[in-house]
Amino acid sequence: DMMASINYLNCLANGAGTTEPEQPAEQPSSWAAEQVTAGIEAGIVPDSLQSGYKQAATRAEFCALATGLYETVTGSEITDRVTFTDTTEENVENMAALGVVNGVGDGKFEPNGELTRQAAATMLSRLADALDKPLTEQAPTFADNASIAGWAYDAVGQMQATGVMNGVGDNAFAPNDDYTREASIVTIMRLYDIVK
Repeated sequence: DMMASINYLNCLANGAGTTEPEQPAEQPSSWAAEQVTAGIEAGIVPDSLQSGYKQAATRAEFCALATGLYETVTGSEITDRVTFTDTTEENVENMAALGVVNGVGDGKFEPNGELTRQAAATMLSRLADALDKPLTEQAPTFADNASIAGWAYDAVGQMQATGVMNGVGDNAFAPNDDYTREASIVTIMRLYDIVK
């Protein structure tokens, strides 16, 4: 079918991810599958994050999930923007306007910078605040508490208290480890269950 072929080529030219039968999108890990499906069905997980589930998420990707959660819960679009010199990503500008994320200084955001576990915890905590549903305060009790940055300490405690984020085993939080797309989706959906 000529039209289908042209459409397919257009999709490729536009960089749109096409799921052709011979190349099924990579599936999330079994522990994440249910929440990933729920996130997609709720309209929280954008198309761009519906693959590559096990790769490290970037700061901008987490902003996309955070925007999806915020707009789904509030039923309205975020119109405020805070701009940066190194990205025009709307989701980043949305989350910066709500105070969920900050730049890294010099007007930059580092959208492709890797997302660490403690940065994810901080964004999740601030997202709950932005929705006027602040999370339970509690000091974290991880064996590696001492390696959690001061700016993330309270947020990590909130994640532990609410079960939004847990440790990585052996009572460790591993604050500087990177955070995968599927873990980001799972925790966004756990937060969604609390704030919706």
